[in-house]
Amino acid sequence: MDGSAERLSAEFDDAFRLVSDDSSWFVKICLTDETVTAASTAVSFQTAVLLHLAAAAPGLPVQRVVPALDGRPEVPVAGNGHHRLVRMTSWLDGELLSRADSSAALRRDLGATLGRLSVALRGFSHPGALRTHRWDLQHLDRLRGPLADLPGDGVLPEVAAALGAALPSGVRAGLEDYLDRFESVLRPRLAGVPVQVIHTDFHGENLLCDGSRITGILDFGDALTGPVAMDVAVAACYQLGGSASDPGSGVLGPALDVVAGYHAVDPLDAADLELIADLVVGRVAARIILSQWHAMREPSNRGYLLRRTPQAIELFAALRLLTPEDITGRLRAVLSL
Repeated sequence: MDGSAERLSAEFDDAFRLVSDDSSWFVKICLTDETVTAASTAVSFQTAVLLHLAAAAPGLPVQRVVPALDGRPEVPVAGNGHHRLVRMTSWLDGELLSRADSSAALRRDLGATLGRLSVALRGFSHPGALRTHRWDLQHLDRLRGPLADLPGDGVLPEVAAALGAALPSGVRAGLEDYLDRFESVLRPRLAGVPVQVIHTDFHGENLLCDGSRITGILDFGDALTGPVAMDVAVAACYQLGGSASDPGSGVLGPALDVVAGYHAVDPLDAADLELIADLVVGRVAARIILSQWHAMREPSNRGYLLRRTPQAIELFAALRLLTPEDITGRLRAVLSL
């Protein structure tokens, strides 16, 4: 391929948009120096997901792998003591969902698109899918350490300043209460739930849209094996809205559109809804803890990492006004279960 390379922002890897006169491609160069075998397996897992989806669900709007001249989907590169894997895919055009005007139709299509993705990934397996990371809601108890590292009431000074008089009281206590519930109630429930490969990061920065439709699914970097209820909860979490003064409809209302859209494609059962109700709160809790914990370790990137933390704290306070049974009841009502 001939073209000019435009560097894109990426958290860990080197990413580029390669532009020719009439086409664009996405090039990702993944560093695999640290535990080379494990890192290479993780990268190859993402490639395998894309290859599987191209065959199993060609209508899904995901990037397509562009093979090297010898047919390989990835090319290893070594030099100057470093080892990397290079992957090229098609380029997807569209507006980031996070920058688009939200609507019930768009949120329902978001849920429906996630449902189609879940169905397409059902039965797919890969050694790299047997992994975990800090955002894995199946292991929320591991957030006790990062929470303990946060100062005071669990809120960094700049986040508290951004909230001002709207700063809820007892943030740390609320987070600790949730982690207690996870260990006593959720972890036993999760033990017997069917699992499959899931995206786990289905939010506005990883989705493209056009009006009322989702037109692109990006970044399978957090994909792993888990219950579909976890994927639905993550997607719904990022569509929460409203305010603490109206927790019933204001906060949950937009998220319910996502769950309804998913259910129309891949029906959920009562056990799924109980998990979704708790894991929506869990993802918000994780956002509060991990955004601040990472900001303490990356001072130069604090502004970016903390940009949505005040909103997450407000949402967590609003959700705490509801019981898990309240949330499950709203889910059951909107799905007519």
